[in-house]
Amino acid sequence: MRSSTFTIAMLLSFAINAWSQDSLLLQTLQEHRHDVHLNDGTLRGAGADLLQTEAKSGQFMLIGEDHGLAELPQFTAALYHHLTPVGYHYFATETGPFTASLLQEMAQRPGFMNDLRDTLTKYPWSIPFYNMSEEAEMLQSIMQDRRPEEAVIWGLDQEFIGASRLLLPRLQDQAANAAGQKTIRDYSDRARSGFLKTMAEKNPASIFFYSATPDDFTIIRNSLNDDPAARRLIDELEESWEIYHLFFQREGYASNRQRAEMMKRHFLEYYRAAKMKEEHPKVLFKFGANHMYRGANGLNVFDIGNFINELASQEATASFHLYVVGKGGTQNAFTPFADESARQKPYDAKNYLDRIDLTPVLDLSPDGHWSLFDLRPLRQLLFSKQIRDLDPALEKVIWSYDALLVIPEVHASGNVVTR
Repeated sequence: MRSSTFTIAMLLSFAINAWSQDSLLLQTLQEHRHDVHLNDGTLRGAGADLLQTEAKSGQFMLIGEDHGLAELPQFTAALYHHLTPVGYHYFATETGPFTASLLQEMAQRPGFMNDLRDTLTKYPWSIPFYNMSEEAEMLQSIMQDRRPEEAVIWGLDQEFIGASRLLLPRLQDQAANAAGQKTIRDYSDRARSGFLKTMAEKNPASIFFYSATPDDFTIIRNSLNDDPAARRLIDELEESWEIYHLFFQREGYASNRQRAEMMKRHFLEYYRAAKMKEEHPKVLFKFGANHMYRGANGLNVFDIGNFINELASQEATASFHLYVVGKGGTQNAFTPFADESARQKPYDAKNYLDRIDLTPVLDLSPDGHWSLFDLRPLRQLLFSKQIRDLDPALEKVIWSYDALLVIPEVHASGNVVTR
């Protein structure tokens, strides 16, 4: 009898302790929930004020997202303009530097959307993310009233897997001689025909960044004159190929690690140039959520987000890391080999993000309201073990991200080229 009583008491103790921890977690989240309103491209509300306050005292604002949601670029454009009064002028994005330069140049011209549509029609799948309408509109909004000679858009990533068709022809005018021009023309033709074959066969083996070898890049490089920009472009294309090659060889960790190191180098190049004009250039980032972690991310890579956190420490400033998710809705997850239904894929934040259990946060997010949760007060509770047994992936988010924005209903991004 005593044994049964003891067992019941222990079970009750465990249950009460678990309930107490859950209650403390929910109470703390609720106490630090703030409304965010987005109307006509303008952010308002206590959550918007919090973001501006943190941005003012810091130097870097990092948005971690899931791609293909229309509300994300709309929010980002509004946030960029919300932060310009406190000194933010630069926007770091998940494209290669040459693609970023091309996009900035296009976005500053009248008829940007038509130009982009023409480019994507001629070179489909050559530009990541900005083939979606809301992403392109965000870029156009960011570039409003910016000086044409200033590098506002910072492309930190590798060049996209389909970008060789768009970028190789740009080397044509920098060939050393007629033979070099023919070499570049031949490789440009190979990139185009390989892409068409890949699309027809639904097999990536023919795409240039799959089929190329180091010798191909040596041949192209040897066909160029001494123009620094041309040589830099072929170097960028070769390292982008290396990253994809590792991935295709099932060396995913090495691929992601090299990609992260590339992002850091690209960032420092932009950053050092910006520091020639001001001591602490302020930058807004928008990347996939895995890239924006403080500490190691879900792939165990110390990515650009952690690098920016450490740089802010060295600069005696701060970085603010914001995770943005949708509670439910639809997502544009279309890829070249996907079914058309992927353009309007059902979306549920409980079923994605590397199995992060966001249930406590999502359950406290009222329908019809954007909710910003300040996660920082939870850290001391985790440290002191007042909250334990939390989903490990959610705990990692709390340590890595400063706040989490929940959008109650998200919608699939549209496409610049609709066919």
